[in-house]
Formats: sequence, C-alpha cells, structure tokens
Amino acid sequence: MAVRSAAVGWAAALVVSCGLLALPLVAIAATSAVTIQNSAFAPASVTVRVGDTVTWTNRDAFSHTSTSDTGAWDTGVITAAGSRSFTFGSAGTFAYHCSIHSFMHGAVVVQAVSTPQPTPPPTAPPTPVRTAPPTIASTAPPTVAPTDEPTAAPTTPAPTATASQATTPSDAPSASPSAVAVQVTPPPAPGGPAPLLIGAVALAIVALGAIAFLLRRRT
Repeated sequence: MAVRSAAVGWAAALVVSCGLLALPLVAIAATSAVTIQNSAFAPASVTVRVGDTVTWTNRDAFSHTSTSDTGAWDTGVITAAGSRSFTFGSAGTFAYHCSIHSFMHGAVVVQAVSTPQPTPPPTAPPTPVRTAPPTIASTAPPTVAPTDEPTAAPTTPAPTATASQATTPSDAPSASPSAVAVQVTPPPAPGGPAPLLIGAVALAIVALGAIAFLLRRRT
C-alpha cells in the first residue's frame, strides 16, 4: 500500500509539471484580433506575448494595410472583409500605420514569455529534532559575613560584706580568745564519767565477793 501511494503521488506530480511546462506553448499559440473599421484600428494598442499572432480584419468597404513604422512587417493590401496576420517573435513595442491612409496609426506591445518553474515532487516533512531544555545553573546563596557580637563590658562585682564586717564594725575591738572559747565549748554535763566508774568498781567488787564465797563453800 505504501509503494502504491508513493507511485500515485509521483504520477500526480509528473502530470502537474507537464501541465506547467505546456503553458508557454499554449500562450505562444494565442491569437489577438484587431478590427479595421471606420478608417481606424480597434483596439489602437494591443498587448501580446512573444510567439503570439495578431490578425487584422478589414470591416470597411475599401482597402487598408498594416505596415510597421520600422519595416518589421507589412501585411500588404487588406481588401474589404479580408484578413492578414503576423506572428511576433521578439519583445518590444511596435508602432504601425496604414500605408494607404497615413492618419491611421496603431501599436503592438509584445511581452517576453517567462517560463514558470516546475513544481518539485512532494517530499516527506523533515523529522523535528528534539533539543534538550537549557540547564539552569544553580547559584549558591550569598554568604553573609559573620559579624562580631558586641562584647559586654566587664562588670565589677559589688563588694559584699563579710559576716564579721556585717556584724562587727571595723572600728570595734575584737573579742579575746578566752571569751570566744568559753562561748563555743559547751559546759560538761552533770554526772560525767566519775559516777560510772564508781558503779563499775562496785559491781566488780560484788562479783569478786560472790566468786570467793562460792569457792569457800566448795572447799
């Protein structure tokens, strides 16, 4: 199916190209008509292309001619109801007149034929090229310069009063060591070690007496 479609496309393109090339041939074969009536050429100026033919037809009851001012052509005598033709092979503007009636004038403007360029055969559309999206470079955040923290001014601690300063004025006389010792050392409690020793001795004496009594009784 793909090969058949391609063949049909090529055939259509060939037909179109041949048609375009044949256009100049059709233009070359064109014929323009000029009528001679009431002792005048109508139209007075005709525009054709290179290769075109101009035909003059006499509608008057008497004869006329179509004669180039430069001698490029001369149809000779055109009798009543007669016609004469001339084919132009070069471009330019050509003035002409009637050699029998010198007041009759006309002009033929011949244009060059431009050959159209043949249409190229259809081609497959180009494959789009995919391009990668542009890479955006990452930028590091700006580094903030460290700022020195303000150093607190050293504060001088307020002088604290010592216990001796708080309680004892600097100018008061200090107490004597003996007085301080009396105040700190507690007095001895009543019934100290002397009664305990006496009791222990008494118990020992009683125990010894009991032991001696027992020994004597056994003997």
